[in-house]
Amino acid sequence: MPSFARGGFTPDRIFTPQGDYGRYQCATPCTSTTWDSRSLVARLLAAYDPDTGAITDPSALPRCPNCGRDVEINVRVGPEFVDTPYLPAGRRLQHWLGTAPVDTRLVVLELGAGFNTPGVIRWPGEQLTRHFPNARLVRVNPTHPETPADLDGRTLPVPVGAERLLDALALPHPTAEPTQAPSPG
Repeated sequence: MPSFARGGFTPDRIFTPQGDYGRYQCATPCTSTTWDSRSLVARLLAAYDPDTGAITDPSALPRCPNCGRDVEINVRVGPEFVDTPYLPAGRRLQHWLGTAPVDTRLVVLELGAGFNTPGVIRWPGEQLTRHFPNARLVRVNPTHPETPADLDGRTLPVPVGAERLLDALALPHPTAEPTQAPSPG
């Protein structure tokens, strides 16, 4: 389950075009189905020997529930990536973007999108920012925080990793004492 869903967002409103580390798929793939990986991880942990690093029970090794072949994490690493589960949310997002007024205030928050697959997250976020004049792009990336010159004044490049930024935001921040009106006199 993506962390946004754990944070209370409705799962059907979350679009993860790069996949989900919490799911796995057939490596072939024989089907467009993906599966929750929690039970798979639990089986592996139960069969893991920390002294040797070996899996002590070969039946705990993951296999495709459909064809019995190898499985892999459901993230975009090549042409075998199963994106079918994410397409409905992508269509809903495209519909919303297509019907949103041009003066919509929008923040495009990009966490860690680099140049492995820039056409999936990075470039579409820049295009959204260009399309909506009131949009702002926040790019959080420790190695590639650069933003396009034509969006100058509408972007915030943050040259740190997402985990470091989120840790800093989670720290307690001092709050100002409320201002009291002077006593009548």
